[in-house]
Amino acid sequence: MTASLDALPAEVAAGLARMEMDGIHFAPVRHHSPACALALQAMLRELRPAAVLVEGPDSFDALLPLLLDERTRPPVAILSQAEAARDGDGPVTRSAFFPFCDYSPEWVALRLAHELGAQFNFIDLPWAARDDDADAGEDEHARSLMAERYLAHSDYLAALARASGCRSHDELWDHLFELRPAPALRDWRSLFADVFAYCALARSSYETAVLEAEGSLARERHMAGHIRRRHAALRAAGDGRAIMVVTGGFHTLALQQMLAGPAPKPGRTAPAAAADFLIRYSFDRLDALNGYGAGMPSPAWHQWVWESAQASADGPHLEQVTAEALARYARQGRERGLSEQVSTAEVQAAVLQAQRLAALRGHAGPGREDVLDALRSCFVKGAIDEGMAGFTDDLRRFLGGSALGDVPPSAGSPPLLEDARRQAQAQRIRLDDSTPRTVRLDLYRKESHRLRSRFLHLMDYLGAGVGRWQGGPDFLGGMRLELLIEEWQVAWNPLVEARLIEVAGDGSTLQDAALARLRREEALLATQGQGRSAGAAVRLLVRACVIGLHERLPRLMDLLARHLAEDASLASVTDCAHQLLNLHRAREPLGVQDDDGVRALLELACSIGLGLLPDLANVKQDGEAAAVRTLVDLRAVRAALAGAESDDAWHEALARLALAPAAPGIAVAAGALLFLDGAWDAARLGAMLGAHFGSGARPAEAVRALGGLMAAAPELLLTQPGLQRDLDRILAGWDEAAFITYLPDLRLAFAQLKPFETARLAEALAQTHAGLDDALASVQYGFSEADMAAGARLQGALALCLARDGLDAWLAEETA
Repeated sequence: MTASLDALPAEVAAGLARMEMDGIHFAPVRHHSPACALALQAMLRELRPAAVLVEGPDSFDALLPLLLDERTRPPVAILSQAEAARDGDGPVTRSAFFPFCDYSPEWVALRLAHELGAQFNFIDLPWAARDDDADAGEDEHARSLMAERYLAHSDYLAALARASGCRSHDELWDHLFELRPAPALRDWRSLFADVFAYCALARSSYETAVLEAEGSLARERHMAGHIRRRHAALRAAGDGRAIMVVTGGFHTLALQQMLAGPAPKPGRTAPAAAADFLIRYSFDRLDALNGYGAGMPSPAWHQWVWESAQASADGPHLEQVTAEALARYARQGRERGLSEQVSTAEVQAAVLQAQRLAALRGHAGPGREDVLDALRSCFVKGAIDEGMAGFTDDLRRFLGGSALGDVPPSAGSPPLLEDARRQAQAQRIRLDDSTPRTVRLDLYRKESHRLRSRFLHLMDYLGAGVGRWQGGPDFLGGMRLELLIEEWQVAWNPLVEARLIEVAGDGSTLQDAALARLRREEALLATQGQGRSAGAAVRLLVRACVIGLHERLPRLMDLLARHLAEDASLASVTDCAHQLLNLHRAREPLGVQDDDGVRALLELACSIGLGLLPDLANVKQDGEAAAVRTLVDLRAVRAALAGAESDDAWHEALARLALAPAAPGIAVAAGALLFLDGAWDAARLGAMLGAHFGSGARPAEAVRALGGLMAAAPELLLTQPGLQRDLDRILAGWDEAAFITYLPDLRLAFAQLKPFETARLAEALAQTHAGLDDALASVQYGFSEADMAAGARLQGALALCLARDGLDAWLAEETA
């Protein structure tokens, strides 16, 4: 694609003529492009410039010693963070990454400039000085300072891709640039001219006002100011050597035009709160297929191509890269024991297919898309979602890679990050591979597994995301506590380190940072109106046990005791008791088996709940259902904790509630619980129920009483014939208007019964009405001859439709 000046717009043609301006040489690149990196190598070695100026926040210059350290091994990234206010909610941390891999043009420029003795500087606006929100739609964790959204969304490039028979912008790029013959890749004048035209034409799709509003022009003015000052300084010193400017190709035309015109206004500087860190990065975060806005798809593939190019002057050897990659893919499948494994013959066929596709498409050798198409045609038998389970995902992960880079100890990582790495290694979590791995932890039988679980929960509490909980006992929610095994998906990746850097101000260890957050949550209870809520305070106690902050337990237990003493809500106290009971049951995996404080708090909660029980007598109608649930829950906690306090006191409190005239639902529920406890006999229960369901009972009160009974003890309706008769008489005495009025309440009440229990109740009631039982028994459910004939016709029509669509084999399998 050597650009023809006659076919280009005037400003693009003029830009091609200005690729060198008074000793300033422009190298327009695509970020993370091996082709651009190879051309840049050739350009640097030929020009041997005095200075190399690279797109990237100029605040990064402070990290140049670390970037040049021989122990720094890509992929790495500079994490830039700044505080900003948002919607009046106080300051928030904005973070963005500037990644490097071996084949990033910026990395090649940095390392080779240092080797040649050239000055090197970043020239872009610092992240903290940018006030645009152009990337607000991106995943905040994956936000990149190298975003190439304009190339990906260009109407011109989309049309060019269609005209070239390419399926995407990335395939078009490979076709035009990455897959040139090896000598053409090192012809930097031709390649950069074509990259310039490609990007300048893409830029023509965007209006100046748009570029100004989202911040591109401000950045370009800042970069032009740097270039102008460096050029003037070198010339004033009598140094006439070249200056190289390495930026994304989208910016090159604007920089040329700004340098040819009057000097721009001085750019803004970053606020003092900005901070930059050199951190490890990973291939999976560099992969465009994972949402990275400046990525080349499949970074591991491009790494192999780059390594081949560096191994010999006439490389890269794409045929060799393809053969080795496919052999590695097949070997990986065998090592992982996949059910669908690739044979040597299939590898050979795929290599040949990739070579033929490359030749057909005019490529110097197989590229990424050629290899993918070859794999699909040679490795997949049948439908792609049928014969090769997970093939697409496995292949994507393989070509994407999972390698993590490294940074020197002098990178100045906060102590918190170093502590997290140390603890992760102690828990056998790999720090050099970002591939997610399934970890199954036996919490009740293995102490080492409990320690690993607490570490993973602790990291999750801090938002670091090293593990994703998949299943097992949920101690915080109080569910599935009978399960023995907890399962996680665990992977260490750059986002873990970025989040830890964000919270590094909370402490030098993970435990210190978690403790600081727990203290803030304690303080928030009062500000959120929960200063006396035992139900809210107990969650802090359970959380501390789950994440391993056992040294905080005495203070939290004291706090909870104070909340219990001040809490006037029976629902809150009962909720607290339930969570304490769950904690008591799970005391071994949560590390409190030797602490009597939990049981003491549980007994205190039951005692306080008993003291608040009389308040239920005054509950209004709309609160009866919730009050009955609280009553039942408190009884369940007491039953699980034998000896919490005297049963006599409990039964006396229930007996007083059973006499509450203003709350029939509560009264009947209390009476039912007394009967279930054996404190009342059937006669006493029947007398109370007769008052609510017997002769003269009003519909509204009877429905409320029924709701309380069904919420507390629905089995009584099945076991007490007298209650069934009373209820039947009440319903029979209602007129149609009353029945319609209370039908929703009746449906809600009877929903407490299981389907077979509903059938038993219907059968029992039917037997009390002459003839109704026989009528129910005579009901038959079946199909007539006409129904069967219609079904046969429908089946035949369906078979014809499937045969027409080529799916008759599927029907044969389903009916076999």
